[in-house]
Amino acid sequence: MTGRDGQRNKDYRWRCRDCKEMFTVRTGTIFEETRLPLRVWVYAFWKACSSKKGISALQLSREMEITHKSALFVLRRIRHGLGIQNAPKLTGTVEVDEVYGGGRPRYPGISKTGRGTQKTPVLGMVQRNGDVRFQVLERVTADRLRQFIAENADLTCRLITDDFGLYKSVGRAFEGGHETVRHGWKQYVKPGTDIHSNTVEGVFSLIQRGVMGTFHSVSRKHLANYLNEFEFRWNTRKMDDGERVQKAIKAVDGKRLEYRESVDNPPYKAA
Repeated sequence: MTGRDGQRNKDYRWRCRDCKEMFTVRTGTIFEETRLPLRVWVYAFWKACSSKKGISALQLSREMEITHKSALFVLRRIRHGLGIQNAPKLTGTVEVDEVYGGGRPRYPGISKTGRGTQKTPVLGMVQRNGDVRFQVLERVTADRLRQFIAENADLTCRLITDDFGLYKSVGRAFEGGHETVRHGWKQYVKPGTDIHSNTVEGVFSLIQRGVMGTFHSVSRKHLANYLNEFEFRWNTRKMDDGERVQKAIKAVDGKRLEYRESVDNPPYKAA
């Protein structure tokens, strides 16, 4: 829309001179057609960016005095918009591991907590002193691991993983080599070296604390959008809250999620 004919409606909409469509300053943004005051959106952005483990829809609905349904949709739109597109590949030393979503085991010490469960697997990879990438997987296979790692890490990287057998074939492609720590032997750092996966484990701990302490339950359908939020906060961890909020608002530009898409068709596909 390139212009206006000077006619403005009482609801502050303008008519485009070329296409004759009505528009406002919110047209084409995630605020389009919203009936909530912009202060609600700005507050939701600030809480999502400044809270280490995020904010739940119930908490937002209480603090802003809106319905839970409205709060949930606001946060879904924000999380959807924070997704990274065409991100640069990770370089240097990259740690890779998986985490399995689904809450605490029902019977501690008896129920399985990781591989071999029915929980949703999430592959994470983080560059030392750099960014993180997440991917929801249907199943953990060598092909899926190889595809996601190749898409997000430069082949000159040094890859560090645990001793899970599927990583062996994946690591052969990296010029910087493939190092492992033997978690099965209770080894978490190789003595006298910097070979460990503690960085990616630390990122996973934030997700786990967020799910257990803030969200309590995250469905497989919407898990990827929650990961967008955690990924964004980690990648902007060196910014202050004001800078992070500004970056978040810029990141969601042109990424409007309609309610129908949010409910019926999730805006992602697991690999």
